[in-house]
Amino acid sequence: MSRGTLFFEDFAVGQRFTSGGRTVTDADIRLYLGATGTAHPNHTDEEYCRRHPILEGVCAPGVLVLGLVDAFIAETVTQQMTSSMNYGHDKVRYVRPVYTRDTVHAEIEIVECAPRDEEWGLVKLEARAVNQRGEAVLFDAHVIVVQRRLAALDSIEQVG
Repeated sequence: MSRGTLFFEDFAVGQRFTSGGRTVTDADIRLYLGATGTAHPNHTDEEYCRRHPILEGVCAPGVLVLGLVDAFIAETVTQQMTSSMNYGHDKVRYVRPVYTRDTVHAEIEIVECAPRDEEWGLVKLEARAVNQRGEAVLFDAHVIVVQRRLAALDSIEQVG
């Protein structure tokens, strides 16, 4: 896959993006549990979940949903960028459970753009994962390091 063409300077506070949706399946949950060794009954035991005061059934691990949000951010924002890296999550909140057959998407807004140094800038995003009923299920304050235009031009001149 080729890199995008947008540099740090091409992004602005207030820009909004909406990702495509993804339906969470039982297989998604089972593969995640197998890969991580997670075994909490919230994610494996339907009878336990029926007795739980909040849950309606087996739900996806929050970190699995966060992984989907990471993918949504890559799909809608970072694939447009030249060189970039995920710098981290400043705040994550799991607002509502995500159940099998829920379809989630992300609503993303750029909330801050700040130069980091001569070569890189920080683009701060707020992403909300939303289910098919329009309910927020996850909030993620996310930071991406993005190459600055002058740094890219300098590296091209050095090679040429």
